[in-house]
Amino acid sequence: MKRLKKICTVIIALLLVLYLGLVVVAFLPQETIPVSQLAGPQDKFITVNGQTIHYLQQGIGKPLILVHGFAGSTYTWRKLIPLLADRYTVYALDLLGFGLSDKPEDGNYDLEAQGKLVIGFMDALHLPSATLAGHSMGGVVVGYAALDAPAKVDALILVSPGFYGKGAPSFLRYLFFPLDRVMARKFYKKAVRAASLSRSFYNKSLVTDELIDAYLLPTKTPHAADALARMMSSTRTYEGLAEKIATPSLLVWGDHDTNNLPQDGDRLKKEIKQSRLVTIKECGHYVQEEKPEELARAIKDFLG
Repeated sequence: MKRLKKICTVIIALLLVLYLGLVVVAFLPQETIPVSQLAGPQDKFITVNGQTIHYLQQGIGKPLILVHGFAGSTYTWRKLIPLLADRYTVYALDLLGFGLSDKPEDGNYDLEAQGKLVIGFMDALHLPSATLAGHSMGGVVVGYAALDAPAKVDALILVSPGFYGKGAPSFLRYLFFPLDRVMARKFYKKAVRAASLSRSFYNKSLVTDELIDAYLLPTKTPHAADALARMMSSTRTYEGLAEKIATPSLLVWGDHDTNNLPQDGDRLKKEIKQSRLVTIKECGHYVQEEKPEELARAIKDFLG
């Protein structure tokens, strides 16, 4: 009995040391790059609900707002924006905690709050209404925006939206402090981000060092990993959300999407009554990266 007690004591002590080690790793200082050093002449900033939000703007016509997915930024839309700018005023914004937008330690990174931020972004720009497009997690964000202010959302473009997952990778449901901070930092390492992107692309040749570095660059801004960790702690399921959406919606899926499976598109089409489903051949999760021309054509056909 005494031996068992001693073994248990040793195990508990080792676990405590391991836990304290993880806490140390979670708070190790990291080299960062100020937002001011990354912003170029094309980058715009606006105050929304007391936070500085980064965005891009191009084109003339009815407003179309693009919202990136998990760990993304405006960079993900660089191929699509010029293809839409001949018909729409295209805005692409970085959500709170991502890209070059603010990353407050006490920020609300719940996707419903991010949806309200998108509406606040429209209000700050004095846009009475707009079409909202969201990729992956961003699809859930714009879905919440449409529910929050239906009169301000003319239509939705949902590119492989994550309504039936957690809005972010599934491993997040198992995290607790300090693992959330450790995993957030790890996810923003090149090898891990490269593996994640490679799994998400059908055409692996597109996942170059240049692409990976470009996706990672905004994550080097101050508090980027901290904001991601806080968002991880706020993830939840979004079952039942789609059924509440009455806004006309275009659903776009890559036929080789392994993140949000193509059959999710069939389910979503049934739940969003006013919706059209378009499947893009030989394409993975990042439709805007692999097939931007086909995505632009589908959007223009839908919006008219």
